[in-house]
Amino acid sequence: MSRQPVPGALVLGNAGELKLLWDFGGRRRLNVLHFTGTSTRPVNQANVDITNEAIRGIFGSSGLGALTAPVYGLAGITCRDMSTSTAAEFSGTNLTPVVGTGTSDALPSQIALVASLKTDKRGKNYHGRVYIPGADETDSDGAGLPTTPYITAVRLFVDEIRGHLASVNWPMAVVSRAYPADDANGLAAKPADFANVVSVTVDASFDTQRRRKI
Repeated sequence: MSRQPVPGALVLGNAGELKLLWDFGGRRRLNVLHFTGTSTRPVNQANVDITNEAIRGIFGSSGLGALTAPVYGLAGITCRDMSTSTAAEFSGTNLTPVVGTGTSDALPSQIALVASLKTDKRGKNYHGRVYIPGADETDSDGAGLPTTPYITAVRLFVDEIRGHLASVNWPMAVVSRAYPADDANGLAAKPADFANVVSVTVDASFDTQRRRKI
């Protein structure tokens, strides 16, 4: 049996959690991202609103909004400081969905295109994945693969979020949970930590994701 992470809430100093909130016919789906820098730039309503409006704008500037089915929209974000298990979660003040302007019906709701987050550390604990929903029928070619424009838009969307977070001193990161010692296999205990995201790549095939619902 493989070593399991320490259970319970993940508490990690100088780190924050950011959720992208997607609207799908009145239902919500989410992506969970992480960032660092909370020890010098706090998670508060004013700072969350700045990032909320920036990411809502990136949905359009990346080209993703124009390729997203109109039954989907990006509502905004929530953020919380991870340095304690009881830190408040702040929602962006404006959560009116920015609706996709794609021209065709949506692909099945479990379909997503995955953006992979590469970091400055090695190991599977330091690679992140972001499942982007909302592709429409024109974003899939005759072989059922995502089109080049859609792949590009998804990559730009996530990478422009990374760029914005860097610009406000909340660098995007992948967090790794703590693991207990495994004496039988000679593995020392590993504390929770994080790795900075250095690049974003996108798969050339669709994936399925059914768990990111709220």
